Amino acid sequence: METQNRILVACGGLMLTSAFAATQGTLGATSQGSFTNTFNGTTAPQVQILGLSDSIVTPATGEIPQREGAANPQSLYGSADYFCVVNTGGGAVTLNVTADQYGAGQMPAATAAGGSVLTYVLSMHIVGNHTVGRSFTSADPGWTIPAGAAATSAAACGSGNVRKAAFHHAIDGAGLKGAPLPANGNVYIGTVTITATPE
Repeated sequence: METQNRILVACGGLMLTSAFAATQGTLGATSQGSFTNTFNGTTAPQVQILGLSDSIVTPATGEIPQREGAANPQSLYGSADYFCVVNTGGGAVTLNVTADQYGAGQMPAATAAGGSVLTYVLSMHIVGNHTVGRSFTSADPGWTIPAGAAATSAAACGSGNVRKAAFHHAIDGAGLKGAPLPANGNVYIGTVTITATPE
């Protein structure tokens, strides 16, 4: 199951379609339609990603914790929200999180219309358990949500079970640090694709 997330610095819809479609009759002296009966005896778990939304970071965006609920979290300038991962079998789910572009340090990147590139931090963790999560790079895009952490149906999602966050940053001699987005008139856009696979 694959879906996309656009970051303005800046997730997308999900549509499921049947392999078969009933045909409707037309108005006339006679009319004919058809439908398919499917008896599905498979028990393989199915997965779904839903509740995604686009992330927007502006020069006025304040600092938020990179990991929500941590005792001493690193705070960076960015935007965070929640989405839901479903596994109907209740097992673990592997997420492959890839950006459409990357920059320095193999970090996700967003590009302005003029061609300038801005790298950013993209991180996720389980809601209520900040220790189960990670940040993503081109070299390491995978993350496994453990069994029991995914919802077993869309109705059980609530407000979401995964927190995602996009942060603007700066890098100095000490490593990553928070920095506001510069007010340079540029709009940087990058898209992230999440592919879920049941384990």
